[in-house]
Amino acid sequence: MHVRILYHDHCFDGAASAALFSRFAEAKFYPEAQFQYTGLAHKASQLFEPSLFDGDVNAIVDFKYSTDSRLTW
Repeated sequence: MHVRILYHDHCFDGAASAALFSRFAEAKFYPEAQFQYTGLAHKASQLFEPSLFDGDVNAIVDFKYSTDSRLTW
């Protein structure tokens, strides 16, 4: 299983949120998962390219929300 985590890059709380979510998700839901992290910066235009939601599970932490149907967390 592939878990993609999108987080607010270049700040401590973004990295900490991604790490904390990873530990939680692995311990409680996806013990065999491989995690992939993508740091993002705020933009005025569309924040999330559709290609970013390529995981079996997709999560956003410490960042704006997306209405993409492939977003799990």
